[in-house]
Order: sequence, then structure tokens, then C-alpha cells
Amino acid sequence: MSAMTHLRIALRLAWRDLRGGVAGLWIVVLGVALGTAMMAAVGSLSGGVLEGMRATAREAVGGDLSLRLFHAPATPEQRAVLGTLGRVGETAELRPVASTVTGSARALVELKAVEGSYPLVGAATVSGAPSLNDALAHRDGRWGAAVSADLLDALGLSLGGRLRLGAAEVAVRAVLEHEPERAFRAFSLGPRVVIDRRALDATGLAEPGMPVYWYYRLLLPETVRSDAVLRDLEERFPDAGWRIVDASHGIPGVDRTVHLARALFLLGALSILLVGGVGVGRALSAHLARRLPVLATLKALGCSPRLLFTAFLLQTLAVVGVALLIGVTTGAALAAIAVNALPLDWMPETGGAVDPAALLLAGAVGLLAALLCAVPPLARAAGTSPAAIWRGAVDGLSRPLGWRPRGAVALLGLALAGLLIAWTGMPLAVAGFLLLAGLVAAGFALLGRGLAGMARRLAHGRRPVMRLAVANLGRPGTPTVPVAVALGIGLTLLVAVGVVGRSATGHVAATLPAQTPSVVVLNVPPPDGIGLSERLSALPGVGRVETAPFLHARISRLNGVAITEANAPRSVGWAVRGDRGLSWRARPATTDRIVAGSWWPEGYTGPPLASLDAQVARRLGLAVGDSLTLALASGPVTATIANLRRIDWTRLDLDFPVLLSPFPEPPPHSLVAAVWSSPEAVPAVEAAVTQAVPQAPTIRVAAVLDTLGSTVQTVRRLLDGLSVVALGAAAVVLLGAIASSARRRLQEMAILHALGVGRRSMVQAVVLEFVLLGAAVAAVAVPLGWVGGAAVVASLADGAPLPGGAVPLAAFLGTVAAMAAVGAVLVAWLPRRDVMRRLRSGTLSA
Repeated sequence: MSAMTHLRIALRLAWRDLRGGVAGLWIVVLGVALGTAMMAAVGSLSGGVLEGMRATAREAVGGDLSLRLFHAPATPEQRAVLGTLGRVGETAELRPVASTVTGSARALVELKAVEGSYPLVGAATVSGAPSLNDALAHRDGRWGAAVSADLLDALGLSLGGRLRLGAAEVAVRAVLEHEPERAFRAFSLGPRVVIDRRALDATGLAEPGMPVYWYYRLLLPETVRSDAVLRDLEERFPDAGWRIVDASHGIPGVDRTVHLARALFLLGALSILLVGGVGVGRALSAHLARRLPVLATLKALGCSPRLLFTAFLLQTLAVVGVALLIGVTTGAALAAIAVNALPLDWMPETGGAVDPAALLLAGAVGLLAALLCAVPPLARAAGTSPAAIWRGAVDGLSRPLGWRPRGAVALLGLALAGLLIAWTGMPLAVAGFLLLAGLVAAGFALLGRGLAGMARRLAHGRRPVMRLAVANLGRPGTPTVPVAVALGIGLTLLVAVGVVGRSATGHVAATLPAQTPSVVVLNVPPPDGIGLSERLSALPGVGRVETAPFLHARISRLNGVAITEANAPRSVGWAVRGDRGLSWRARPATTDRIVAGSWWPEGYTGPPLASLDAQVARRLGLAVGDSLTLALASGPVTATIANLRRIDWTRLDLDFPVLLSPFPEPPPHSLVAAVWSSPEAVPAVEAAVTQAVPQAPTIRVAAVLDTLGSTVQTVRRLLDGLSVVALGAAAVVLLGAIASSARRRLQEMAILHALGVGRRSMVQAVVLEFVLLGAAVAAVAVPLGWVGGAAVVASLADGAPLPGGAVPLAAFLGTVAAMAAVGAVLVAWLPRRDVMRRLRSGTLSA
């Protein structure tokens, strides 16, 4: 038989069988559609956002390339080289304190000083002046400024008023409406102020060592490739210490955040799809079990197992195709609704479009997952002998799989993993998730088999109700195993997410306020540090004051190898892709966090030594004795790693990924001070800082914690939603299992009624059956989810509190109650009168 003839006959058989009814396959549609919809929604929304960001990346970056330095501007040589590459514009950004001329009102502001060429790409818009350049011009003996409207409200100013910045006064001439390169900056520490670059020199705020970001935006000729320019700059100035952003690669921080969030939620959606896949396999097994007489007849008439497999595979693909269409359409609609409903004002308008590529990928993942679960029952049904079917020896299509179906399942699994890796770009995360999901699913499958086997051995008790309930769990064809797998995965995910979410919110709400400082003071000149500490320590309500030297530097070399050639993993890109804050100290804050090596001796004055974050060191392949070169504004410094530390980043403490041994002659730097005090003492602390160091801005950490808490709550709600949907998928599997066994249950109820068993006993037996199954699964899933959630919490924050027993207890009791309700509804769905009517009519006969 030729391939075309084989396919034509298979299509005809599949179509004729479909006309006979597919009522039992609704679970396939629900199971596939639910998971695919979630994947399509997440993928389409994130893909649309990424596409929108890339479309506006050039404007957001400020040019084709952006180079950032800290503490000091580019040298004349560097500026000259940049000028030969294309149009260049310099801007400086810092966070000083602005005040009224009388000093009666002060505010921390985000100040930007720009050249006349600003912006190179896009347009900056203002109101109250013809243009930004006009507003910033030197006129009437004073430089101008454009400010955000909230600064006018904070200081009680109006257009034409004067603003003091450092040693200079500027005239407020315009309200700032839009800055093109701030489209993706969602967080700001204060109102915006823009002045001319030459006005910054008059303020005295950009002295060497002061925390100033110097940006150099490049607009390249169309014939010049940005990657060639980057290589040339790295070769010319390997230790310049600048962070370079290439607009052709998107916006690094936002890009990475969206990619990470997409990967996280895609894996969550995949768990929903896998739970639904359990229902797909169960529904197909039940459907094929009903079609076994037809299969036996077709085989007796000469149909080969291969032809039957093809026919029922085509039938399955038709049903799955409908499910994929529903899922992809629903996912696209959810993504469009999310764009309009979520507060994403920073997102460009082009980011709201549906991403067709993501919809296709979601459909492909849904198809592969459905086939992965469909091939085993199809292969078993096609390989069953007619004689075994007619003798009634076939039970639940449980015969072992041959090597060909096993190979097909393995290939489908590899294809699914490869597609997910290509989509997320995180091979280790995908591999780890799939391995963990496989182990969890296998564990709950073993649990289901164990329950069924134990039930068969224990179904000999004296109490009829208990004996009947236990027997139902272990009899042939029972859905104990698929229900245990689906319910176990969903419940494990729900408990794990609950533990992580409640621990995170509890950490932010209770633990962090007790651990973190109340006020952080920035830009403190070193000569004023000791006096400020003594003054603040003497205030009532102040428990502790710490100061630390602070400057920014970039890791430029690892063991002498340029960082651009070191192939650092993406997980620590934040530490090496640009400048990072560092400090130095003679003694460690605590020695219990040193995990390797030892601290330098007190009074050490030798070659530079470094204390490095242990996690960063491990992922960079560094150990005690290795070296790293830091590009400082004053020149490169190579330090030997003396020890590795474990850092708890959630404490918001004065800790840094890199700590150096004290410099004999420190480079230009500033100090940062942290003050631990009661909430009532915060105003007095701020007043003392204003009197002692007028230009040192203060930050109330409570406001930062509020922002952090709001972010954590949002993420928690999203993860809770995913886990609830996963549990909903498990409920769909349960309902499908019930529906597939409805015929058997009708027969049993009719026989039991004929034998004199009352309706009350039937209700009790069915409810008890489901309660036992739910309790057994919950007894394993709840502790497993708790341990998994606790492991995640421990990896994210040392000492973060775990929620009390309310989460596991509520999950256990809720599962038992829900399963009892399902059993009661099932009995109500199969009324006794209908049972007796169908029994008398012969429709329940085997």
C-alpha cells in the first residue's frame, strides 16, 4: 500500500469514526486549550513588549550607542576618538538636593545637564517656553532650567521662580513634558530637573569623586556597524570602565527583566499544559476503550495496526487542532486585554500589538505536549489483539509500549524541550524544570499506583461503606493514577507559590523594616563624615549610624583576561556589564558570612585585596587567590581575591559585591551613611543632615520598601493566578475522569440498588472514596510544595520568615473538602431514578 493510499484510507476511517461521536473528547479540548491559552497570552504579551522596545530602542538609548562613565567625564583623548566616530552628545546625571533661594523648601531631584545637541534622537518637549534650548539658555545673568511639574508643587514654585542647585541659582523657565531616553525608566528618586551642561560647572556639584553619571551618546553613519565600533573602543580603551549599550540589542535592563519574567511565566504555563496533558491521555484512553470493539472488527477485516494508529492519530489531531485554535485565540485576547488593563504607561504604543510568532510557538508547544500524552494510549489501542478484546481481557489499555512508541515519545519530549529552550533562551532553567516536573509526575504516578494496590488489599473490611469506597480506588479502570498526578502537581505548585509569596510579603512587611536603615544619606564629602556620624548618633531615637566610602567601578578583567572575552554567564551580567558600587573597609561587618578564605589583617597596607560575593565568584569561575581588575576613574586597580562572602541582598544594608582593603591614598570618592532609628526620629535625622551637609540628599527607606512591597504583591498575585489555573486544570482532569467512568458508576449503582444498598450508603461510599484520594494526595503534595517553597525562599533571602502552618493546613483541608464536594455532586448527577430506568431499559448492560 502506497503512502498516499494509506493516508487516504486512514482519513476516511478517522472521519467515519468522528461522525460516530466525540463526546468523550471534550476533556482533550479543555486540557490543551487551557495551557495553550496561558502560553499564548504570556508569550504574546512579552513578545509585543520586546518588539515595541526594540522599535524605540534607538530613542530610548539616545543614539546608536550609549557609553556611561561614573565619577569623572571622558578624557580629552576619549572624547576626541568618539568625535571621529559620529555625532556625539554629552550629558551628566546626578541626584543633588534642590531648594528655594531662601532654603525654606528642599527636595532630592534627578538632575540632568545636557549639551545643545541634545537629544540626538527623538525630541524633548516642554511647556512654558518655545523649546528646551531656549529654556536652558543663559539670559539675564542666569542659566535656565526645565523641571517636572511635581517639583513646582513640592517647592511651591512657579515659572519664572529661582531654584538653588549647589553654588548656583537657575531660573525655572519651562515645565518638562517628555525626555526621549527615559521611556523605560519606571523608577525615580525625585522630580526631574534639566539644565545646560555649562551650568553644571557653576553649581560645583560635579567635582572629582562625586557620584555623577557621564553619558556619551553616539549617532553613527548608516554605513558603520555598531559592533565594529564597540570592538575598536574596547581595544583602544580596555580599562576605561564605561558601560556600553548598543541600541541594536535593545535596552539591557528592561530586556533582561522581560526575558526573565517571560521564562518564569512560560514555565508556569507549561506546568498547566502538562497537568492538562494528563487529562488528554486519560480522555483518549477512555475514548479508545469504548472503541475497542470497533478496533477489533477492523483488525479482523484486515486493517493493520499502523493504519489504525494513523486513523486515530488523525482523529486526535483534529480535536487537538480545535483546542489549539481556541487556546491561541483566547491567549491573544488575554494579551490584548492585559495591555489595556495593566498600568504600563512606560511601554511604547507599538508594544501592545499581538505577537504572531509567540502565538505560533504557543501552538507548537501545545501540539507537542498533546502528542506526547496521546501517543502512548494510541499505540496501546492499535497494538491490542482482536481476540483479547473479544475475550474481555483488555483492561484500560495498560499493555506495555513497544520500542517504536517509546522512541516517538522520547523524540517528542526532546522537540518540546528544544522549542522551549529556543523560546526562553534559558537552557538550564528549562532542563531543570522539565526534569523536576518529570520527577514530580512520576512520584505522584507511583503514589496513585500504590494507593490502588493498597486499596485492593484492604477492601475486605467489615463496614460496607468503607469497603465499597476503598474497593472503588483499586478496581480496574479506576482514574486513581491520573487524578493523583494532576491533583498532586497542581496542589504542589499552589502550596509552593503560597509559601514563597507569603514569605516575601512577610519579609518586606515585617522583617525588612526591622533590619534595614530608616534613612540613607548620599554624597557625603569625606571630611564631613565623622562629624555627621557623631551628630546623628547623639539624636534621641537613633540606634546606630554607619558610614562607608563609596565609588563606582567596572570589573574590566578576570585573571588578566578582558571581561569582554571572559564569556560571563547571563545570570551575573548585572555585576560585569557596567559600573557597580564598591567600598573598602578594615574590618568585616560580621565574620559568619565568609565562606572561603579569610579577611585581611588589621592595619593591612600591602597590595590591594578584595572580598567578593560568593555567588558572583562561583558563576564567574573565580576562587580565593584569583585576581580581578577594576576600572576606576583614577585608573585601573588589580586586586587579589582574599575571601568570598555570602550576601543577603534583601537587607538593603551597606554591603557591596566587591569590598577592597583600605587604600593608602584613597581615590576621589564620597561617603554614604545609613541611620537606624525609630520612625519618630526620621524628621530630626533629616533636619540634622540638612544643617550639617546641606547638599547631601536623604532617602527614606520606608518609601523604597513601599515600592518593593507593591512589586512583590503584584508578582505574588500573578503567580497565585498561575497556580490557581494549574489547580483548575487538575479539576478539569478530575471531571474528565469522572465523566469517562460515568457508565461504570451507573452500572454499579444499579446493581447495588438491586442488592438492597440504600442511596445514603451510596452517597457515603462515593464521598468517602474521593475524600480518601484527596487526603492521600494532599498528604504528599502539601509537604512537597512546602519544602520546595522553603528552598526557594532560602535561596533568595537568608533568614526570611516562613509562613506558619496556615498555608499547608488550609491546602490540606481545602483539598479534602473539595474532593468531598466533587463526590457529592457526582452522586447527585447520577440520580437513582435514572439508574433504575436505564437498568430496566437495558442501556446499562455490559
